Amino acid sequence: MISSIITTAFSGMAAQQKRLDAVAHNIANVDTPNYARKTVEMVSAPGGGVRAVAREAEGGVDLASELTDMVGAKMAYQANLAVMETGMDMWDALMSALEPKDRDERWR
Repeated sequence: MISSIITTAFSGMAAQQKRLDAVAHNIANVDTPNYARKTVEMVSAPGGGVRAVAREAEGGVDLASELTDMVGAKMAYQANLAVMETGMDMWDALMSALEPKDRDERWR
């Protein structure tokens, strides 16, 4: 259970990084003629978590929208990071409660 929390949070962080990459790419190409804006769609991953799927959208780049998307991606990344840190703290607490012989190898 705890490992699935950490894995899900990590997938969310990776997806938000891909979203930030798309925003950066869009901003860098704001003045490029015929540039197709990149968007990122979040889809459920098999076994839990999320993955990001990049797509091209119609129309040009609106800097206000890109900056809003960047702030949203940053906040979502930070939220996933907080979940992952909490999951890791729970794992540490569990391992501390066990006798040394019963602890997971990764904790030693």
